[in-house]
Amino acid sequence: AWEKQAEKQLLAVGRRMWMRAADVLGVLHRKLRVSCGMTPASLQRATRILRRLLASPTAVQLLHNRHLHQVVMCVIFGASKVEGDSGVTFKAIVAEHKGALDCGEALYWSVGMHKGASKPPAS
Repeated sequence: AWEKQAEKQLLAVGRRMWMRAADVLGVLHRKLRVSCGMTPASLQRATRILRRLLASPTAVQLLHNRHLHQVVMCVIFGASKVEGDSGVTFKAIVAEHKGALDCGEALYWSVGMHKGASKPPAS
């Protein structure tokens, strides 16, 4: 009985995570379409990548010590490069993200690069 309840809760969390990722992706696509010429093909590719990422138990490890928005920005960058949207730079993605979504500066400065990294290395 508790296994079914736990499974339902995990599915609900997964759905909420996908919905939030899709929201962020949509906001950024609208902004980048106007400012950089991001194409619908890039949006479709990014959507497929995010779906696969969030559905795969091994790929979801990419989210470890990372903010969901960081992953979405990286997926947009990669999808845009593959689709040939040369105007979509990582700098432009970050700038549009900062303007459209209020997440705080820490989002842009702290990215765990290995398992167990929870903060940037001390200098």
